[in-house]
Amino acid sequence: MATVKRVACALLALLIVSCLPPTVVAASAVELDNPIWLAESDLGLEVLAVGGESSQKVLIAGADGYARLLDGTDPNVQIGLTTTTTETLRAIDWHPRGKTALLVGDNGAMLRYAAEDHSVTTVSGSGALNGVDLAAVAWNAAGSVAYVGGEGGWIWAYHEGEDGIGVFEPIVNESGSRVTGIACLDEEYFCAVTTESDGIFIIDSNSNHAMYFLGKEDTRWLGINCADSVGETCVAIGEGRAIAQVDIDTNQPDRSGVPFVQTVWSLSGEFTHVHTRSPRQTLVTMSPFQIMAWDMAEVEAYEWVEYSDISERSDALAGERLIGSWATVDNANIGFVITSYGAVIGFHPAPVTSVWTDSLISYILGAVVLIVVPGVVLGLIFMNSETLQRKYYDRRNAKREAAEKARVAKEKAQKKAARKGKKS
Repeated sequence: MATVKRVACALLALLIVSCLPPTVVAASAVELDNPIWLAESDLGLEVLAVGGESSQKVLIAGADGYARLLDGTDPNVQIGLTTTTTETLRAIDWHPRGKTALLVGDNGAMLRYAAEDHSVTTVSGSGALNGVDLAAVAWNAAGSVAYVGGEGGWIWAYHEGEDGIGVFEPIVNESGSRVTGIACLDEEYFCAVTTESDGIFIIDSNSNHAMYFLGKEDTRWLGINCADSVGETCVAIGEGRAIAQVDIDTNQPDRSGVPFVQTVWSLSGEFTHVHTRSPRQTLVTMSPFQIMAWDMAEVEAYEWVEYSDISERSDALAGERLIGSWATVDNANIGFVITSYGAVIGFHPAPVTSVWTDSLISYILGAVVLIVVPGVVLGLIFMNSETLQRKYYDRRNAKREAAEKARVAKEKAQKKAARKGKKS
């Protein structure tokens, strides 16, 4: 009998669970592939930049002057690069024509990558940077001037002189907080700058690098991206998951501003880098390992890759620091993310599932169990109870006897009726 009770309890529990509404589990917008490892040891990567002339290429760089070129569609296709520095490289920007790129880093390191022969050389005249640790570089839309910034709030406007020697014009040389990011509009000659504690400002390349202060110095800004090829808008990321929209008025620069700064409360962790996903869309990498997508048009954030999806898969991978991500040119939902260690991880859309269908199936199964389980429980109890069996059989026999008596009485009545019929 104890066995019967245990079975009955188990089936009852199954019945209760099956009747509960389906649990909604949050999931990443995309799924991740297995990593491609660039090396067997920690590379100490710091930065990536996407560019190229005829096809999508990705430059990555980091500690000890390490640099490598990846194919943007298939990162298995790689070219190792030899640099002329052992300093840590912290920022990269491709020239708008995609044939070259500038790399900058600690102690005034400034290099040029040439796609023609994959050479990486020191920019001539970069000694004018005075050994300042550099953290930002960006070409203006025409590719005529590159802005370089770093420690102490220093910013230079760089272009190559007629004799091939780099010309560096300091446009901010007073003591200030570190420049953390520079990004330029694709079609207008304006760039936006973020700093650690001096706020956000813009640079007008049309007017001898005139600068316009936009405020917001109460936030420690970490970087900026001007992915909006439709409007003149940039996105700045800051400490405490702060995100800001930077509107640049190209006709009246002094009317540019930051219409809002908001905190993304729905996520935990900290922003690290911001890169372009598609026009009006950016991907913001975070620590610990997760990625947020930001829609400039809708002014909203949504989770691209959730930390839980990574931690459940690999504790080691979940502990790595992300340095950036990019989407392929053919499909903004397919792309890659890179960790500082040197793992390149592809992402792609998750399989499409129907919440309505899944819920309907859950309820149908619950209804089936609701019907079947009580019968099974009662059957098990009956089979293990002599008293119930005896009562059942006594009742069944009594019904049979009653039915037999009724049948006999019916036959007698029929015969009696037949005899009366003959006499008449």
